[in-house]
Amino acid sequence: MTEEIRIGVFVCDCGSNIAGVVNVPEVVNYAKGLKNVVFVDEGKWSCSVDALSSMQESIKEHKLNRVVIASCTARTHEPLFKQTVKEAGLNPYLLEFVSIREQVSWVHMNEPEIATQKAKDLVKMGVAKAALLEEGEEIRLPVGKDCMVIGGGMAGMTAALSLANQGFKAVLVEKRPQLGGLLNLISTVSSDKELLSAEEIVRGQAKLVETHPNVVVYTNAEIENVDGYIGNYSVTIKSNGTRNNFDVSTVIVATGMRELNLEGKFFYGSDSRVVTQLELEGILKNNQLGDVKNVVMVNCVGSKNETRGCCNIGCHVSIKNALAIKRVNKEAKVYILYRDLSMVKEEHFHIDAAKAAGVKFLRFPDDRYPEVTKDNENLVINVYDILSGRAFLLSADLLVLTAGFEGDETIEKIKGHLKVSSNAEGFFQERHIKLGPLDFPADGIALCGCAKNPKTLKETIEEGMGAAMRVSIPMNNGYIEAEGIVADIDLANCNSCGLCWKRCPYGAIRVNENKEPQVVKALCKGCGLCAADCPKECISIVHYSDDQVLAQVEAALEENPADKIIAFVCHWCALGGVDMAGVSRLQYPPNARLIRVMCSARVSIKFIQRAFDLGAAGVLVAGCEFPTCHYISGNYAAEKRVNRAKKILAKKGFDPDKLWNIWCSAADGPKFANTMREMVRELHLAKEV
Repeated sequence: MTEEIRIGVFVCDCGSNIAGVVNVPEVVNYAKGLKNVVFVDEGKWSCSVDALSSMQESIKEHKLNRVVIASCTARTHEPLFKQTVKEAGLNPYLLEFVSIREQVSWVHMNEPEIATQKAKDLVKMGVAKAALLEEGEEIRLPVGKDCMVIGGGMAGMTAALSLANQGFKAVLVEKRPQLGGLLNLISTVSSDKELLSAEEIVRGQAKLVETHPNVVVYTNAEIENVDGYIGNYSVTIKSNGTRNNFDVSTVIVATGMRELNLEGKFFYGSDSRVVTQLELEGILKNNQLGDVKNVVMVNCVGSKNETRGCCNIGCHVSIKNALAIKRVNKEAKVYILYRDLSMVKEEHFHIDAAKAAGVKFLRFPDDRYPEVTKDNENLVINVYDILSGRAFLLSADLLVLTAGFEGDETIEKIKGHLKVSSNAEGFFQERHIKLGPLDFPADGIALCGCAKNPKTLKETIEEGMGAAMRVSIPMNNGYIEAEGIVADIDLANCNSCGLCWKRCPYGAIRVNENKEPQVVKALCKGCGLCAADCPKECISIVHYSDDQVLAQVEAALEENPADKIIAFVCHWCALGGVDMAGVSRLQYPPNARLIRVMCSARVSIKFIQRAFDLGAAGVLVAGCEFPTCHYISGNYAAEKRVNRAKKILAKKGFDPDKLWNIWCSAADGPKFANTMREMVRELHLAKEV
């Protein structure tokens, strides 16, 4: 027997924040007439303790099995109301949230009648979706207490020790015969006020790692295979000719970096007097500097250009090594040719020390690199110094090039094993530069050190500890829990095309022995990219199914569709921009009816076309600003789909220029408000809707 749908609608005054503009009693009366609504309540402060308690009583008394909250933004108060309905005995996924403060009263303050009508529409849309909501649940996967650390440099050793000291087992896999990584090639590293021996630092750290009872070290090791996911990784490696198999629950990637190949630049590779900073480190370490009288260093070689950003550490390294040369030979003339000096505050004492030691600094323009020629086999550097406004001719016994860096040579194999990505500069790509700087998209895999980008020893150590902390959370808890907004695949019509598992940003869809896709729900983040791409429409997203989203589209366009814009807005950045416009009281036309999706990648061509079929004046797809996205590649997928949708719309006789998309940061309220104004103007709409 089908359960009777009993929806309760709770409309909040929010003091005068909503009620000062919106005629809330009128909205309440309107909601009472909507299908499946059996109870409506107006609350002055719906988030107050008393109001929440009253809400729970109403849910029980009226046997409500769906709840719609019409109040402020879901980004701030949805968790509170989810917990409230849960305590009343209702599954929290049977709650729908409608923002009539940020999206209505605050942005249409001077138009109370129009604001009230828009609030009614949003409530109607919420009720339409609520009628189709289904129960959901959090998903748990067990997680053990063992971690594989790939890379035995300072980041990897620090991570392994940090884990081991917490009582976890760390399996450290290093491709070289000994631990230490890039630090083995370096002479000195900087502390606050002095230069320290890199060899001594490596020796001390390696001894701690190799003697710790909770650390297993494999050297001369190559990873042959990695299968599984968090809590369930099966690894095969070959170490010193012996194949080893083991299981781990989490992974840390600390594979380091390597200098760019500068072959052919400034006679590098054809003249032994031209070396890189890393090669200079070896010369200094082995006391092979000899009687060098003139040293010229050129910074930003192969970096900070149109294809590669700042190498982060080049300025620091060049000054450190210039000081090291002066300490070996006070009489040597050392010049540093630079574009600008990117030094953190703590490193500025190096500049003062270098100048005091007699190191000369010449700043050349971005578009005028030094020229290196030979005069009777002598190296001659022609450089223009913009600070003095004159050109210099410098002779060099040793020309040192400060090269940029790229990821370690194992990066492609590691990417294949772990199903992770890298950026254009050859470094591994974190989940999100702000929200997940030490995480990969897939849970249970952390990233640290120079595998992510070049950094100092201090930063490397800090990230090693940070990565250990990230993977220790699920290992300490003994499980990982995922929110119930996940993908669900109906295999009845599936043709095993592979689009879903190939495009999932989290590797959350695996193929079984029958070549059928299956969702590892604890890994799924519910972005909806797979559902929007599925050609057979076999995939549904809990709380954001096709039927639920389309019900909102249809409710919004039931009246006056030609005056309305359907805006699909991602929950994270774009909705943040909407909220910021509200908080800032930015006034814009009321034509848009916003439909929240977790990611812009959830917006299928089917959604867009349905809006136009029903007569919408325009459609907007709004997602996170590039290059970031809460779901890694969601906005990239959305952009491609919007461009594809425009071609399809044109073939069906719709004007593709009526489909817009914007990428908006959470702080950019003005951008969203301006977009609304521009769309209304370009679409020639009246704002009275």
